[in-house]
Amino acid sequence: MYNYLIKIKYDGTKFVGWQHQINGISIQEKIEKALKKIFKNKIRINGAGRTDKGVHATGQFANFLIKKKIEDKNKFLNSINFFLRKDLISIIKINKKKLSFHARYQAKERIYEYQIVNRQGSLTIDKNKSWHIKKKLT
Repeated sequence: MYNYLIKIKYDGTKFVGWQHQINGISIQEKIEKALKKIFKNKIRINGAGRTDKGVHATGQFANFLIKKKIEDKNKFLNSINFFLRKDLISIIKINKKKLSFHARYQAKERIYEYQIVNRQGSLTIDKNKSWHIKKKLT
């Protein structure tokens, strides 16, 4: 058995959040479906944290266990990203870990960034990535 840690970047605009939910599609669900296409087995991933609906990540981590060793990391990254690209999800790094490693329980830190745009004009580049507040903040 092998344990792998992946680093994930995604635009969460159209997702219900990180974790599986009955009311819509999650980031976790999309990645697990892509892993199943590659390894031909159902694989469960463990996220280091969870994001809410519409939240994006630039460095979300998750781990998963598989029976087969990944011999070529670049080939794996190209393959999984092929299946994820239309959903604006990207696996940007993969590392082998000890079998006892768990992304959630062994995370050393979690960093969250909240962006507020305080102006009258509509959001353009920041749309879906910032909270738009038109009234003056005190």
